[in-house]
Amino acid sequence: MVHPPSTAPAPPPWLPGRAPRRPRRWPTVAWVVAVTVVAGIAIAGWLRPVPNHNSSASPGPAASDQQIATAKTNVCAAFEKVDHALALAYARNGGSDPTAQLAVATSTQMALDAGSRYISTTLAEEPATPADLATAVRKQTDAYQKALIGFLNGLTVSDPSQQPTVHASDEATTTIRQLCK
Repeated sequence: MVHPPSTAPAPPPWLPGRAPRRPRRWPTVAWVVAVTVVAGIAIAGWLRPVPNHNSSASPGPAASDQQIATAKTNVCAAFEKVDHALALAYARNGGSDPTAQLAVATSTQMALDAGSRYISTTLAEEPATPADLATAVRKQTDAYQKALIGFLNGLTVSDPSQQPTVHASDEATTTIRQLCK
């Protein structure tokens, strides 16, 4: 028996017998475009050269003779204080007591650390410091910090690897003393 073709209505879309609809592609395309734009902006910002504000800035007014003299006096006084503190620290010894030796070594290291920071801060606060004095002071603070790192690594002043630092410090001290007269 042959049945006539069925004229039954189409099943609703939620029934399992129906073919699924194709998903919409525009949200995916929009997402890919947005990510590409954001990545492009990020890469452009990362590769863009940083503007140099120092080159376009006009130099400030020249320091007066009084400002230069005051800066020199203040930087020289800071150096003398630190130099005196270091002389006292190096003059101490701990004798044969290991605890006293450690205390003396720690005191010397503290004098180097605090001294280098004190002189650097004073120099930064005195922009009118003459260039030759400022250069010598920077060399001295660099030598103090190198010596401190050497001491923290177990080296002594007589260690051959510390000799360039000791020599640099001696040269800087001589220069600073001459400039501070």
